[in-house]
Formats: sequence, C-alpha cells, structure tokens
Amino acid sequence: MAQPSDDRGASPAGEPPRRRDAAATRARLLDAARELFLSQGFQATGLRQVAARAGVDVTLVRRYFGSKQQLFTEATDVSGDSAAVQEASDSEVGRRLLTRVLEARRDVDAPMFALLRSSGDQSVVARLNEQLEAGITGHLAARITADHPRLRADMVTALMVGIGVLRTLLGKDPLATASDRDIEAVFTEAFHVLTELPTDAEPG
Repeated sequence: MAQPSDDRGASPAGEPPRRRDAAATRARLLDAARELFLSQGFQATGLRQVAARAGVDVTLVRRYFGSKQQLFTEATDVSGDSAAVQEASDSEVGRRLLTRVLEARRDVDAPMFALLRSSGDQSVVARLNEQLEAGITGHLAARITADHPRLRADMVTALMVGIGVLRTLLGKDPLATASDRDIEAVFTEAFHVLTELPTDAEPG
C-alpha cells in the first residue's frame, strides 16, 4: 500500500522542500472540512472523514491542524471579509460585501454557513459573533454618521446573512434563482436606507 507523501521532504530531483505540496494538501483539507462542516455540522464530522474527502492520511490532518477544533477554527474563519470593508470607499462598500455573499451561492467555501450549521455550540456562536464584529460590523459602524450606527451595521449584516441562508442553504425562490444584478439593485437600495452612505448609481 502506498504511504502518504511526507510534505516536509525534498523532491526526488533534489529540489527544495515541498512547500507547495504542503500548501496544496493543507488547502485540500480545509476545502474538505468546510464541505463536511457545512453539510453535517461540527459534532457529526470526524477527522477521518475529512482526511478521506481530501484523499490523504488522517495523520496529516493532525500534523497541520492538531485537533478537530483547530481545523474547524481555520476552516470557518470569516475574517477575510474585513478587507472588503476597510479598503472599499463608502460608495462601494455595500457592493463588495454583497459580492462575497453572492459568490458563495454554489461554493462549499462558505465558512459562515458552516458556522451557522454548527451554531448549536455556544463556543461557535461566540466566535461567530466576534468575527462578525471584528470583520464587518465594527468597521461598517465606524463609517456610519447616522444615529445608532452599530445597530444599523448589525442590520446590514443580518440582511447579508439572510440573503446567504435563503440563497445558499435553503435554495428559496425567487431569491435562489434571481440574477446577481437584480439582487444587487434591491440590496443597494436597502443598504443606502440603513446606512445613509452614498452608493454607486449603477449596479456593476
């Protein structure tokens, strides 16, 4: 039986250590974990399942992540949305946030949805709240000059999460089959009303 490759070793040609192989293996494990956490939740997913889905030995899961909890933490990190808020202008921030939700509609790379699937665990709930605050609502609230900025930012986030849940997890029509352009047009109106931030006149 073939043994799992040792990502720390050198290639047969004497090349540098297989850092790219290690990175690719790690990425496959994260993809597999997201898919399983999304479909089954944290409690029902085992490390051997993740390893089998990624096509590697379970020892590699432990080598790269140490534990199922650490794998879950990395696979469901939603902090990547932070850059979309911080780098965008006031007129485009809403569109950037929505784009992230729309891109996840058929993609298992949807860490927030995997977190929601496991939200019966209070530690998961606490971490999701912390990541949403640090990654989205805190930065968005800082832009809003209208009254109750934090409440407004939370309401925008709730709208985004709701769109994702109905479109990705529930597949509810008409939202599930509506065009990105139509969803963006309606979301832009709601975003402007909630935040009073300027928005681009024409959806992209």
